[in-house]
Amino acid sequence: MRDGKLSAAEAGKSRKGRTGLRQYPAWRRLNARWRRFTRRSRMRNSAVAKKVLDVKSRVADACQKAGQGVGFSVAFGTAIASSFMLFRVLNKTKVYGLENIPEEHENVLYCLNHCSLLDNFAFEAAAYVPKVIFKRKYIPVSLADRKNFFGDPSSRRLKDRVLTILGRHFFRHLKAYPVDRKRADMGQVERWRELLKENIVIVFPEGTRTRDGSVGRGKPGVGKLIYEARPIVMPVYMSGTAEILGVGMRVPAVFRTVRVYIGKPIDLDELIGKYDWNPDSKAQMMRNYVAVSDAIMEQIRRLNPQYSPPNPQ
Repeated sequence: MRDGKLSAAEAGKSRKGRTGLRQYPAWRRLNARWRRFTRRSRMRNSAVAKKVLDVKSRVADACQKAGQGVGFSVAFGTAIASSFMLFRVLNKTKVYGLENIPEEHENVLYCLNHCSLLDNFAFEAAAYVPKVIFKRKYIPVSLADRKNFFGDPSSRRLKDRVLTILGRHFFRHLKAYPVDRKRADMGQVERWRELLKENIVIVFPEGTRTRDGSVGRGKPGVGKLIYEARPIVMPVYMSGTAEILGVGMRVPAVFRTVRVYIGKPIDLDELIGKYDWNPDSKAQMMRNYVAVSDAIMEQIRRLNPQYSPPNPQ
């Protein structure tokens, strides 16, 4: 060795010394076994880690489902009991047209006139109780006004704080979906379509409660929803809920009668076929949506036994 470097002969001897044991079969077998052992250990540790993560995720999912199950049971039980007490004991409910209710639980759209905050509860109690107790898939999705059912999350008022808690822990379990009335409803239609694919949906085409008991005009968002989703459209006329909890009332009244009139499914081919769906402008398309929604509202008016057609001018 010179200046810390190996000569060529010394380097050759060193290589020969390192590889000398490899010529023995016993050494090669021992070395191979060691490599297999270390590889299996790494694989075993990896498999154990995966199993631990899988168990943790299953436990987390089970806890979440259990929490949702308890929340749903409490909300659903409270809603059923309170609806029975309010609409069957303290007040009366009469239903007409139960034979028109479809057996499907997907892509079904109920269009109701809007008189009270109790309209969706009264309709569900009249049309789907006790069926929903045994078949949860028939629980309708209600497109509910965010202000009245979910509150304003950015507000510090006590009313909004209470509604925010109720919306999160009560109304959501009852399949209520918040709708922003102040915002143009056209941007929300896509989400409504997704809800319709697997649910029964309740919507109020007027978009707001009536103040004088009349059935108002429809909004374009509902017309667009009907045109794009082509659901089973069921018109429903309700009366009496405004006497129980109308606009401005804070305490429900008793000894009143709620009447629910369920019409037959609307023929969408005939309805939609009346209009040109390849217009030259967006304004004309909006007018088509409004026309479809107004036609639905006219069908709702006709369910009123006291309906009288307008005089032709």
